[in-house]
Amino acid sequence: MKKTALVILSFLLGLSCSVMAQETFSEFKILTYNIYHGENPDSLGVPNLDNIANLIILLQPEVVALQEVDSMTTRLESIYGKKIDWVAELGKKTGYRSYFAKAMDFAEGGYGEGVLVKKSLSYKTQQLPTPAGGESRAAAWVKIELKSRKELYFGATHLCHEFPENRLAQIEAITQYADSLPNPAFFVGDLNFDPSSEAYQSINSKWSDAGYIANDDTPTFNSPEGKRIDYVWFDSEHFELVKYQVIDVPFSDHYPVLVTLRLIKPYK
Repeated sequence: MKKTALVILSFLLGLSCSVMAQETFSEFKILTYNIYHGENPDSLGVPNLDNIANLIILLQPEVVALQEVDSMTTRLESIYGKKIDWVAELGKKTGYRSYFAKAMDFAEGGYGEGVLVKKSLSYKTQQLPTPAGGESRAAAWVKIELKSRKELYFGATHLCHEFPENRLAQIEAITQYADSLPNPAFFVGDLNFDPSSEAYQSINSKWSDAGYIANDDTPTFNSPEGKRIDYVWFDSEHFELVKYQVIDVPFSDHYPVLVTLRLIKPYK
């Protein structure tokens, strides 16, 4: 009897460990961060590249979305002593694959979105509408593969800071594109609106705001108003929130948002 009990206990422990391993295997971390074009806002002229690289190495997210990214601009030259592809340099320092999605020409180079991914399969730059004029905006879309070998889509963007009409049109374009994708998706970034805005309220209920689900309204932008304007949105049919965190570091005028999701619904 004792031998039988030990066999059963061993089986149950093994089953429990297997389930825990599967859950961990289906979890992944996402980091989104507006990096203030690669400069420390409290010490202008001081680069923040190494600090952000060290943060990413410490946190080990599966994917990273970066906003306000310069590439080969004279602004970077004034900070770093030469023109650099900022996100490519960050990729070299962290060991991630990098991609720059140019939203517009700027200062002899480009300005837009940067992404870092541990395993990417394809990239696409989506140009976003600007019906009210203003700066051009874009979204970077990446097809990624998780450790579980599941393929997902990840979008990263920075919406217009000037006109509500633009933000409304841009979030509509992003969600329509995400809805058209063949695999589950999530999108993130500095959206320049808070949860009380029309643009926020317009987002289809299919999409879940990680901060709202976590009941965490911690400001993500360092300002007197203290608003939450940086987000991770996920398809609630396929993902569930495991953890949400706004990280208090001084490398930008925004705070990075770190989210852990779990893939919960099988798909082909």
